[in-house]
Amino acid sequence: MDRSYRPKYHVSVLSGWANDPNGTIFYRGKAHLFYQHYPHKPEWGTMHWGHVATEDFIHWERLPITLVPDQDYEVICGCCSGSTIEKDGKLYLLYTSAQPDLQRQCMAVSEDGVRFQKDAGNPIVTADALHPEVSRTDFRDPRMFRKGDWYYLIAGARVLTPEETAANPNEGFKKEVKPPLPVHSPSAGPVSGSTESEPEKTGYGNMILLKSKDLYRWEYVGKLIYEQPEYDIAYYRLNGVYECPDYFTDNGAEVLLSSPQNLPAMGHRYQNIHSTLYMLGKLDFKTGRFDVRDIQEVDSGFDFYAAQTLRMPDGRIVMIAWKEMWDRNFPTRKEGWAGTYTLPRELTVRDGRMIQTPVREIGKYRQNRVYCDELSVGNQSVTVDGISGTVVELRMTLEPGDAAKAGVKLFKGSEHETLLYYDRAEGALVFDRTRSGQPFEGRDKNVNVRYCDVGQADALELDLYLDVSSLEAFVDGGKRTMTGNVYPDLEGDDGIEFFAEGGTCKFRSVEKYDIVV
Repeated sequence: MDRSYRPKYHVSVLSGWANDPNGTIFYRGKAHLFYQHYPHKPEWGTMHWGHVATEDFIHWERLPITLVPDQDYEVICGCCSGSTIEKDGKLYLLYTSAQPDLQRQCMAVSEDGVRFQKDAGNPIVTADALHPEVSRTDFRDPRMFRKGDWYYLIAGARVLTPEETAANPNEGFKKEVKPPLPVHSPSAGPVSGSTESEPEKTGYGNMILLKSKDLYRWEYVGKLIYEQPEYDIAYYRLNGVYECPDYFTDNGAEVLLSSPQNLPAMGHRYQNIHSTLYMLGKLDFKTGRFDVRDIQEVDSGFDFYAAQTLRMPDGRIVMIAWKEMWDRNFPTRKEGWAGTYTLPRELTVRDGRMIQTPVREIGKYRQNRVYCDELSVGNQSVTVDGISGTVVELRMTLEPGDAAKAGVKLFKGSEHETLLYYDRAEGALVFDRTRSGQPFEGRDKNVNVRYCDVGQADALELDLYLDVSSLEAFVDGGKRTMTGNVYPDLEGDDGIEFFAEGGTCKFRSVEKYDIVV
């Protein structure tokens, strides 16, 4: 491979491995992003916490490793995902210490947001202290927040059915950890909670709510999701965990984010083996129940997982996610690293929908504007002078007209191209990376094509961000998004073409910027 896939304006791990974003928070004048990290090889290993911080979401300062798995309760799997919260000027960090058959929550505290001291009383939250319905094996990713006089945390878990709970009321919950067992890397095979497990014995995926006055003594409130007949039963019979939950409010709306493992596809939704969704609804802080009013996929592309948010001093809610996916190959390993993150996105709730837009600070880095007022294309591919590149923003309004397919070819070269186009027959925007460059492999039935339902559209507003080895597409002002990595590997794989098949389409207000960091 002659070219580097290192992005220019997205966060990526410098070396080794990185996955879930953790502990996102604004603290002491900067936005902080912690993340799951294995510093020794570009593959999943015993988890550490990496750390970067930023003042503008584009330039990131690399800080020392925050957590190293050096305690007996962290053996085998390490310091896994969690969150941070500020209290009395200090930063409190709650994370999952994990073994193959036991997951517990531990605390570390910092006075400066950089150096953390693990609590002598760790682990401070264990499943056997909560409720018999909570699995000790799958209880992880605590997300803390404050409401009134209480601190709350939402965690991903498996929850036993009432029948199973009654039959085995926490039996065995206090057993000692067994000697080390082989642990398969999630990046090389099935992750925890694969379809090989038996949910009738281990419980179904859910989320649970806890509360505390002091961040150390936690009370179990209850599980969040209950079967509602208007939604597919698969949401309530999940053979996995709703990983990396997050909760926020905006304009009076309550939003619950999570990444469910092994959620089956529903039409064009949830085409990856592991997904990310949001639920709009109402959280009952007395019972823990979340009354769901709507469920939607967060991103319809290939590479988006474990989304986390932070609230800025100006009130903005900013989300960032892992821009990769489990159970696939990682071509960047050849360069000694694996792990990138999405362009941070501002979230708002409007008209019953979560809207995602690129963080506004990216606008400061636009240069070399090229503009085309209108472009008509019929049964061909055309180029526009000055519109090319792999580190660019490309904006347009696509009017499909009578074309069967209409869109753009990106990272275009003599042999490679990545397609993003409207397909009239499917009523969907299609992201096709079949011929994008380095091949993809994984457990998915299809690793190369994804669909985003848009219906019979007369016009689509597209805002596309290319960054060396990825595409993020914001559709109709952020009502929908598609994210995916691509790995073009030949010189000249930097072209952009506009195309139509089976008719004529129009591209209006085409605008291209180089993103120069």
